[in-house]
Amino acid sequence: MALLEMGGKRFTLPQGEVPLGADPGSVIPLAFPGVLPRHAKLKSLPDGQVVISKAVPEAEVLINGVRLGAEPTPLLHGDKVEVGGQELTFVDERRSGSTQYVQAMSPQALAQVKAEAKGGKATANTGGRVVSLTDGREYAVAGASLVFGRDASCDVVVAGKDVSRRHAEIAQKGQGYVVRDVGSLNGTYVNRQRIEEDAPLQNGDEVQIGKFKLVFFAGE
Repeated sequence: MALLEMGGKRFTLPQGEVPLGADPGSVIPLAFPGVLPRHAKLKSLPDGQVVISKAVPEAEVLINGVRLGAEPTPLLHGDKVEVGGQELTFVDERRSGSTQYVQAMSPQALAQVKAEAKGGKATANTGGRVVSLTDGREYAVAGASLVFGRDASCDVVVAGKDVSRRHAEIAQKGQGYVVRDVGSLNGTYVNRQRIEEDAPLQNGDEVQIGKFKLVFFAGE
């Protein structure tokens, strides 16, 4: 079951399109200054994923501090949705308790990560994490591995027709970390090179899964 939490209240997201706004008739009514009558809308897809989009072009919606554009954006367990200064947390109960989501970097910090993403620096075998170059989401390699793919059971759910249900994983190995493709059709890339077997990762390496790009870090 998917839902939004705000101030101790929980709003269950039923199947179909769910309006969010100041209109009292909205499934999720938000009668706050700055919230439009129909501000945003959420939609559950057949595979269980939930996407969010603006109800009208002038609506401002932030996802983990990043402005939502014109296209619908998938929500992941733990994402913060801000509307009219009000923050709601997206909860996917299928993932509750297992998510590896850490936080979202500020736009300034994300810009610095992009500028410094060159790779080549040795890593430790602790503190493995990746930062999305799209929206600043940060994920920790907290368990045996961090699995990426379209399937909701993956640690990091990645949308896209060029992403397999279970696409790739990052795991601790020896004195560091490796990324491996786990049978995807379109491949996994490190620093724009397609990998064929376990590829050792170094600080600043760029990992690409479909159109999803991340920068790897390890150590303190």
